[in-house]
Amino acid sequence: MIIGLTGSMAAGKSTVSALLRARGFFIIDADKVAHTVLKEPAVIAALADAFSSDILTAEGGVDRAKLAEKAFAAAENTEKLNSIVHPAVIERMIDSAEEFLLEYPEIPVVFDVPLLFESGMDKYCDRVLAVAADDELRYLRIMERDGLSREQAALRIARQMPQEEKLARADAAIYNNGDLPELSGALTEALHRIGVYWPETEAPSDGAGDYGSDDNDGA
Repeated sequence: MIIGLTGSMAAGKSTVSALLRARGFFIIDADKVAHTVLKEPAVIAALADAFSSDILTAEGGVDRAKLAEKAFAAAENTEKLNSIVHPAVIERMIDSAEEFLLEYPEIPVVFDVPLLFESGMDKYCDRVLAVAADDELRYLRIMERDGLSREQAALRIARQMPQEEKLARADAAIYNNGDLPELSGALTEALHRIGVYWPETEAPSDGAGDYGSDDNDGA
């Protein structure tokens, strides 16, 4: 079974992902995969061509902060970035899931993807969970986490699918407005709503879990 996990920026998706990992689910994190993809020469060349060589480091790699600044500056820039990065990320994630499920078919796989619906990855999932939080709380989290102004935080949020739409398209919602115990309870309820009853066990430590939880919302 493949479960898609998504959520609006700063809703707490990464925390939910960590809780699922602790329960024994196998997590494939799109942000982690994207980090790897951004090191591929073909992707680097395409990004430099699309956004100029200003996004490159002195060593010729991608400066993710500069890339994000340009990518979130306009909707067409965000679409341009996604068109370059998403196909490679999707291919790697599907390959990783198939390889894992061949060895552990009884263990649920989680696609941890901020832009699950936007990228079309929801079509590869059996069920989808969406993490949500009050708008004001999300603003505060982004400002504190990334050192951004409210205006900058608002710009980043505006470049993603509205939270209400993600919730409408998901099979179950997980609200993260309280503390960790409340979130864990909400996760259990959401899993039950999609028919998943899974004990809190350790995930297999075979090296396949390298795509771990991250606290980014992905460029």
